[in-house]
Amino acid sequence: MGEQQTPAKSFIGRPPPVATSVPYKAPPKPSNPLVRGAALNIGASLISSSSFISNFLYGNTGWSQRLQLDELRGEEPRYDPTVIPVSSNQNASPSTIRLEDLASTGVFYSIADYNAAYVSKSLTPTAVIEALLPIICRDVPKPTVHSTAFLQTNIDSLKKAAEASTLRHKEGKPLSVLDGVPIAIKDEVDLADYKKTLGTKRDYTDKGNRTSWAVQKWIDQGAIVIGKLTMHELGLGE
Repeated sequence: MGEQQTPAKSFIGRPPPVATSVPYKAPPKPSNPLVRGAALNIGASLISSSSFISNFLYGNTGWSQRLQLDELRGEEPRYDPTVIPVSSNQNASPSTIRLEDLASTGVFYSIADYNAAYVSKSLTPTAVIEALLPIICRDVPKPTVHSTAFLQTNIDSLKKAAEASTLRHKEGKPLSVLDGVPIAIKDEVDLADYKKTLGTKRDYTDKGNRTSWAVQKWIDQGAIVIGKLTMHELGLGE
């Protein structure tokens, strides 16, 4: 008997593979100084205030060299493609994917999934937030592996936003498909009533207690901010 072959998996949104033979070229040695602590805080303030210095140091890191590779000329850039694995007996179309199948693959629910659940009344934003709080809060009796990603969660405002969204869906008047969808904000972004530390022990909170324009647009459409996410110190490890 011949060896039984396993059916190949199908994917949604999978980009075509591109093979290019590129000879290895050793990168230049870093020429930027290594700084930590107070020197890093002072240096970061100076760099952020001068586009000339920031552009100069960026060039010294060698990061811009990849933009000059002949092998990449003419290639269309891809920005974080969402690739969803599906079983071989499914038609590779987002409209045919069931939530049960996505859960079995470890894929997170999408905006469309949340919106569909809210519209069908099978789920409410309040139920979603109540399920998330024990998972993301650091000050619970038993912190989870997920709670370490969250620096701060304003529980009172979070619950009020969920209640308001639940009421809008109940009345059939959601603000948009984002209404009731949970989102989290990186620590470097301004968010009213939340601190901003940039991954450090210092306080960089906006004195006007303002929210970033982009985040405010999400909130205006009903998205629920569930907290601030941690990050590398000043984002330099990313």
